[in-house]
Amino acid sequence: MTWLAYAIITLGSSTLWGVASGWLLYFYLRAGETPLVPLALYSVVVLISKAINIIVGMPVGYLSDHTNSAWGRRLPYIIGGAILLPPLFFLLWTPPQGNLTLTVIYLLLVLIAFNLVYEVHQVPYEALLPELAVGEKDRVAISSWKTGFLLIGNIFAGFTGPLISKLGYTQTMLIFAVSVAPIIILPGFFLRKRVNLDYQITSRISFVDSLKSTFGNRNFQIFALSWGLLWTGSTLVLETLPYIVTEVCGLKESDAVYFYLPAIGVTLLSFPLINRLSEKYGMKTIYRGSLLAGAVTLSALILIGDWIPIPLLAQGILWIVLQSASLAGAQILPGAMMAEITDHDEHITGQRREGSFYSVWGLLNQASSGLGLAVIPLFLLLGRSKLDTQGPLGVRLLGVFGGLLLLTSFWIFKQYKLENPPKSVG
Repeated sequence: MTWLAYAIITLGSSTLWGVASGWLLYFYLRAGETPLVPLALYSVVVLISKAINIIVGMPVGYLSDHTNSAWGRRLPYIIGGAILLPPLFFLLWTPPQGNLTLTVIYLLLVLIAFNLVYEVHQVPYEALLPELAVGEKDRVAISSWKTGFLLIGNIFAGFTGPLISKLGYTQTMLIFAVSVAPIIILPGFFLRKRVNLDYQITSRISFVDSLKSTFGNRNFQIFALSWGLLWTGSTLVLETLPYIVTEVCGLKESDAVYFYLPAIGVTLLSFPLINRLSEKYGMKTIYRGSLLAGAVTLSALILIGDWIPIPLLAQGILWIVLQSASLAGAQILPGAMMAEITDHDEHITGQRREGSFYSVWGLLNQASSGLGLAVIPLFLLLGRSKLDTQGPLGVRLLGVFGGLLLLTSFWIFKQYKLENPPKSVG
């Protein structure tokens, strides 16, 4: 029950994040219509919001490492962030209209608040994993549960298109906010009796020294850089899937569900295989193989078109199914590898500093997704709609660019050496 209570929180947070990732860009920069904010200003807003959250994210991890309470080190942040996330999510979709300056300022402030609260919730949540599961096998298992709930959250997010078509943006996002709230809030209270208070730190190292130690960890450096490139490439797809559905494949917004469901189904079916292969060949080998396969399949977006004698719907579904199967290992294994890295750090420093590592990982997620979001509008200038001179050329080229990022991630991760961490000093 402890693993279930922990993992199911991902269902709530991933639903909100999946909807925002998949539809916020499309909401503000609608294809074939006048954007709610200019393309260039949208990029600026995203970069500013990400920069602020990056600055704040690392102190959150450090504070959660050094928090001593009856609720443990992580739960006060996990529950507090969970309470604020749903209302802030809803506010993203209710901008003032008719005044461009006011709309831009509103988006900037609410996006900063949403991303900031997400960090306060997510960094301690991820850092709780090494306390709940010990050993590679258990960690891969719980990471699989988490990824499974993440994908179920993406299934829920996949119904955003049909709901928007039927109810509009405001009512759809209110439904998501209200239905998700208990899923991310209530499990934290169950976990209160399950956290290990022995992990609370009695001696402190300074914030600066903690950062130096974190950034100086060689295996973490390699993992972080590789992950950053992977997440940037993934962002390019997550944020532009509505464009791929409507402009590349010529379908309706409501047809997006036909892309989400097969992709998620294939990924879920891949879990047992990923678990068995990682036990046999090691996480490192399977992760690298996933990156290489993902680089090939993501780049294949450029091939979808009328020049192939197959219906565009079939081409699109085949493309996203292959991509999902390819990246299944890269989705499941990073959490277990991060736990491995924090175990190794405890052997070196004598302290459990998961929060510091996961906050830097969260920082990297923010920076990578922010970079991806900033790059997307530049590509869309080359064509984002069938009505543009060059058609949706910019959308297609994002697949090629994402594939190059994943290929670079594959080569960088070859330097990762940590396979079997030493036993904990505790």
